[in-house]
Amino acid sequence: MPRLTEELIRKRSEHNDGCLPDLEEIALHQQELEKIESLETCCRHIRILLLQNNIIPKMEGLNKLKELDYLNLALNNVSKIEGIDHCESLKKLDMTVNFVDVEDLEESIYNLKANVMLEDLYLTGNPCEDWPGFKMYVIAHLPRLKQLDGKLVLPVERIRARQQLPQLTEDLERAVEANLVKKAAAAGIPVSEGAYTKASRVEMYMEMAEQKEEKDKNERRRQGNEIKPKRETPGVYNAKGEIRQCNEGKYDFNLDDSTVPGMVIFELGVPKYLETGSLDVDINTDYVRCVIKDKVTQLKLPAEVSPDRAKVQRSKTTGSLRIEMPMACPRPVRATTAAQVPEVKPLQPEQDPKPRRKQLTGGVSVQDIYKDPNKKASKGKQKPELREISTRRTVDNDDDDDDEIPELEPVRTRQN
Repeated sequence: MPRLTEELIRKRSEHNDGCLPDLEEIALHQQELEKIESLETCCRHIRILLLQNNIIPKMEGLNKLKELDYLNLALNNVSKIEGIDHCESLKKLDMTVNFVDVEDLEESIYNLKANVMLEDLYLTGNPCEDWPGFKMYVIAHLPRLKQLDGKLVLPVERIRARQQLPQLTEDLERAVEANLVKKAAAAGIPVSEGAYTKASRVEMYMEMAEQKEEKDKNERRRQGNEIKPKRETPGVYNAKGEIRQCNEGKYDFNLDDSTVPGMVIFELGVPKYLETGSLDVDINTDYVRCVIKDKVTQLKLPAEVSPDRAKVQRSKTTGSLRIEMPMACPRPVRATTAAQVPEVKPLQPEQDPKPRRKQLTGGVSVQDIYKDPNKKASKGKQKPELREISTRRTVDNDDDDDDEIPELEPVRTRQN
């Protein structure tokens, strides 16, 4: 059965954005509640409290609600009105269909005398209503009451009730004795099926709770939001008895034992905005284990470390986790001489092993490079060269060439 927790109260106060300190009204009906709790600590300024249609057997956890104006406890398993004598502002109380019997009527009415602001009271459906003097007895003891079971209390009824109070008290005592004898006689007789009792109401609400839970489960399964069982975190050792090595969260990590002498450094790239309280770090002499949201990252260390001297830090910028673990037996550091680094020289072009030909400079004469053996030039004679001859053309309609124009003759050049 569900309990009246702060989580449930916050869930039922959506109309107030889940804010409890200034909450004034809340409806907690049909929640299969068995106990009133958490209200005095979560919402001290509550004014209207609806708790009808539950299986609450006792009125408790209400005395510190000083501003409570209306309390509805109809259709519950309450046998006695109690626990509200410090509710100074209470004006309306609904106890319809409960189990207040005649033997508890006197004490119940006496507990209501402290509620001087009470004006409206509902006791319809309680066993005490079967007593004929019930109404006049209540009116006589609560003179400020304006309505009883939805009916106005007339001044005549109030005067008559005060006059009949001594007789009503005696009649109540006899009714209580008779009711107790009746209950004792019926103690060994099994209750008939379908009888309206506390046990039958509890059984009925248990069945209703199971049906509701099954319905919610089917609805979650249909929508794909079924609650999965909690995953079991794997242990330190595997089936072979060896240290388990795993990275279930698939986070980036680095395990370094050579950068800093005598130190093993483990870095884990956890999400930046992950709350630090969600990290669980366990450092052992032979392994390091980090549990992040039920996912394990565990590695075997390359050397034995001292857990009591380890240091765990987290970056404020990247959120990564850094664990520094001093080695229990640091490795000796060898004194090595630095190797001589050869001098770096700029690259030079390779020399051609074949000797290059000497480059010729100056002008080269190509005259008489080729001599035709069929032609023999006479020495002393100059070769003819072309010479310019001036000509004159007369206008003639005849397009034929002039026969008097001499042919071009070669001009001899001077020989150097």
